[in-house]
Amino acid sequence: MIAKILKLSVGLGSFFYTFTVLCRLMKFLSSPQESKESDEFNAGLISKTLWTLFMNTALLSVFILQHSLMAAKSVKDLYHRLNLDEIERSIYNACSAGALHFVISHWQTITWAYIWDFKALQNDKIWYTTMAFQSFGWLIIYVGCVTMDILDLAGLKQIFYKLSGRPRPMSLKSLGFQRYISHMRHPSFIGFISILWFFPLMSIDRLLMASLLTIYMALMWSIDEDDYNYHSMTIWKKQRGYKYY
Repeated sequence: MIAKILKLSVGLGSFFYTFTVLCRLMKFLSSPQESKESDEFNAGLISKTLWTLFMNTALLSVFILQHSLMAAKSVKDLYHRLNLDEIERSIYNACSAGALHFVISHWQTITWAYIWDFKALQNDKIWYTTMAFQSFGWLIIYVGCVTMDILDLAGLKQIFYKLSGRPRPMSLKSLGFQRYISHMRHPSFIGFISILWFFPLMSIDRLLMASLLTIYMALMWSIDEDDYNYHSMTIWKKQRGYKYY
């Protein structure tokens, strides 16, 4: 009984902590910023900029390493040997949220050096256009999570099924879903691209983040035509189900 309560606590704690961090991430990535012109452009400012970029790169490296290493098959096998398969996803989510929390808390913006600045805070049309692109990106991600089974992604379904004596949720999924989920555990590439790149102030620290995360996603996600067809069919079935609900 104690073990069951602990596992359930891990799952619920991970879910609420991850949700809290994701809310902070939305604010961090989507809140428009204002550039600040530097009075002097000298060697000291260049050194400060380069050092800030280095520290931000180190922060992103922490997240990328955690996200990759904890998803390795050897780690999953370790959970299996310890008979803790059902909490593997919850722990992974909590650690990912912790890494994101660390990045957000220590990230240093460089508002004096940027690639473009459309002054969104001074122009209502640009403000609303920015919010439209950002909302579009987050909507795609949310819809993708729901389509892929949000309770499974959150790690709660694995724990509930284990506690109720049912087989692992993934073993009940179709082969198409299992293949799809092995290629992409995070929806959606287009959503994140929209959020990262369609932004009125592209400071060089945001350029660094957008570039590294885009490259990481492109390298780690191996979606092919069969996966795309499966995902399209799943969305169509869900839309059809909602239509006749």
